[in-house]
Amino acid sequence: MQNLIATQVDDRKQAFVLTETQRELLPLAFGSFLDSVATATGRGTFYNSREEQAAAVEAAHRDLFDIDRDVYTAALMLPGVTDYSRQIGVRRLLQATRDGGILPAEFEAVAITCLVRGLPTQRMLKLFGMLRRDRVNNARTRRLILSEILGADGLEFWAVKYREKLRVALTHAWGRRMASILRNVLAKSPGDRTEKESKIVRQNVNRFVRDHAVDRVEQCVRFVLGEENDVTLDRLAAYRDAKSDFDRGAVLPPETMEGLRSRFHKDRTSGEVLELTKSQLTTGQRIAVQRKAEQSGVEVKFDPARYDAVRLYVYAFEMGMTDAIRQTLRDKAEAAAARLPVRFERVGVLIDASQSMMGHDTQALRPIATALALRDLLSTTADHAVAITADGRATESYELVEPSGDTSLAAGLVQLLKAEPDVVFVLSDGYENAPSGRFGETVAAVRRIGIQTPIHQFTPVFAAESQGVRTLSDSVIAMPVSKPEAIGFGLLKALIESDVDRGVAALFGMTKVAGYLPAA
Repeated sequence: MQNLIATQVDDRKQAFVLTETQRELLPLAFGSFLDSVATATGRGTFYNSREEQAAAVEAAHRDLFDIDRDVYTAALMLPGVTDYSRQIGVRRLLQATRDGGILPAEFEAVAITCLVRGLPTQRMLKLFGMLRRDRVNNARTRRLILSEILGADGLEFWAVKYREKLRVALTHAWGRRMASILRNVLAKSPGDRTEKESKIVRQNVNRFVRDHAVDRVEQCVRFVLGEENDVTLDRLAAYRDAKSDFDRGAVLPPETMEGLRSRFHKDRTSGEVLELTKSQLTTGQRIAVQRKAEQSGVEVKFDPARYDAVRLYVYAFEMGMTDAIRQTLRDKAEAAAARLPVRFERVGVLIDASQSMMGHDTQALRPIATALALRDLLSTTADHAVAITADGRATESYELVEPSGDTSLAAGLVQLLKAEPDVVFVLSDGYENAPSGRFGETVAAVRRIGIQTPIHQFTPVFAAESQGVRTLSDSVIAMPVSKPEAIGFGLLKALIESDVDRGVAALFGMTKVAGYLPAA
């Protein structure tokens, strides 16, 4: 499978040359890092606590960063890196002063900006909160926070939805004293400010803002810092007025209006808030509120095509599979398969449907949902596919499989190998307990009798105790994957373990770093 990426890499000599120490240390560190950034989410798993996961992920980031900062930065830019790891990576890059490196400082600055802009708003603001907590407040951190907040087109919406988080972030960038000064100065109209006050606003606010947006941004900053009087922007005024007039909250985010309801309109229900504000729901909220909407008798429409396959499977487990969801899953699997540079005649897929694949309460059903989405993709790469669960039950693409019981995959592997597929894919969290080690023994046994069918394991769960994803057999590489579109992570891991120089070249090619490399 590693050849899938290798065949897409330019074989010419790369200008990025590894030292012998890097060549020795990178495969293990990079493998652990890829496992973490592809699968870890900062939450607990069936077998690990949140704290255990966090410590292992931090160690994986630290080890690769210490070996080579440029490789670390490029790896953070891979498609499919979780938001959690992007947050950790940006924080680490901002904390440590750059000293040397083969790539110019410009590359790292561009990378940090891209990583931050790739985060959902709430996670970007959580990152800024992390920087405050860790007292990261150098010049480039302040510039990043101010430019990403003050230059955002959605600042007015953010101001009513994330008011406190914005206040914390801006106060961290400006400092308490300057934030207090700005609140007082911005309360004045531009014509009433002194020259000194106008200069303060220009230096701390307006230089991060396009000219046509100055008035809008100044009002938003005033509001965020606690001054609601005389605001004229629609959402800001609605927030102020909705305290006394419930219907004025129709343009506010549902959670904002829910907060105002609980304080100022206790006679109204949450269902009334949802009905009033449903046009303001984000894409993510539309699918998340379906159960609440059903219970409240409120119709909230959502388009399945706007969600990835994993999220759709989680929804189907919670609310039931529908024809529309099934068709969307089919479309997504076929589109993802068309992008892969590989086709098979016969594929076998073995799904771990044990209880642990339910995942932790904080990310319930994510492991099995990921496995089912992968089943669909991998089956679509073949002319003929057989997918079964560990107990030998056949499972059709685009259908649910309910997790239960212990993990015993060996018998399922034997059943698939009897069908003589070109390749077998095992989709599991890597924890085998009925009995432990039986899968590896079975692989060794079939190899001894001459069956050389390739066996590949894809794993959607990071294992803190292994500082990576757990493998079911020493002779099978466990490849991390968080969603079908990120299948290249595992292939890149396999390539680096077999040829570190070519793997790093592939990394740079996948993240478009080549333009920053000096000439060979």
